[in-house]
Amino acid sequence: METIIFDGRAFAAEKEDELKKGLAKLNNKGITPKLVSVLVGNDPASILYVNLKKKVGERIGVKVEILRFDDNVCVDELIHRHKELSIDESVDGIMLQLPLPEKFTLDDRDEIINSITKEKDVDGLRSDSPFLTPTVKSVLYVLQKASQNIVRLPLRVPPCKVVVVGYSGFEGGKIYKVLKEMSYEVTGIDSKTKDLKKKTQSADILISATGSPGIIQGNMIKEGAVVIDVGAPKGDVVKDEVIGKAGFLSPVPGGVGPVTIISLFENMLDNCQAS
Repeated sequence: METIIFDGRAFAAEKEDELKKGLAKLNNKGITPKLVSVLVGNDPASILYVNLKKKVGERIGVKVEILRFDDNVCVDELIHRHKELSIDESVDGIMLQLPLPEKFTLDDRDEIINSITKEKDVDGLRSDSPFLTPTVKSVLYVLQKASQNIVRLPLRVPPCKVVVVGYSGFEGGKIYKVLKEMSYEVTGIDSKTKDLKKKTQSADILISATGSPGIIQGNMIKEGAVVIDVGAPKGDVVKDEVIGKAGFLSPVPGGVGPVTIISLFENMLDNCQAS
């Protein structure tokens, strides 16, 4: 079977051109949207992602300020800075780069996230955020592309069966929730699930967001399935084993990742246009 490979870089480049046009209209009015990216610690992948966002922002007409903190910063300091940024009229969007260093608990993470006012939560981290997370938006874009290439794959309705691996995680949970709301038949599984292979083999659409490299092998997918790898930074799917069996594959690297950056700036533009 020929596997169609989703080219996230090419897709993001097309979206970037569209964004430039929308942002140019704001720039021509003397408005330069400003995003503040809060980075805690020295995780190499997080530093890479933040710098990539800054470069894209500069290309399309968004000012991106990186606010860096050492690992030893306390929760109260991060909350204080988020609250300051939330009332700063020059700031249009705030994002907290995840994951946080290991010393922070899940409760700490949620408290820090919720200190960002929802109107500026362009990364969609809060449970009541008006924005979808860039990862969720990217997955939906991939599904649109897949539905254009696979006739039997409807975008929103059953009988497509979706399995989200890692649904108990932050991004996996958000993907699971949104697809449920879109009337997909969604099953969420994680490392504690029994008969993992049996469940993944039942999926018409398999989305993996565990961050466990190689957890999805070729013998775990249905022939012709849509496979979307959301594992970061190295990918969950053994690409070489899936190619030739999947009908459509969004791989790592080069799949969802580049689209998440563009999706973040789409949220920024939407926020500025609504203001």
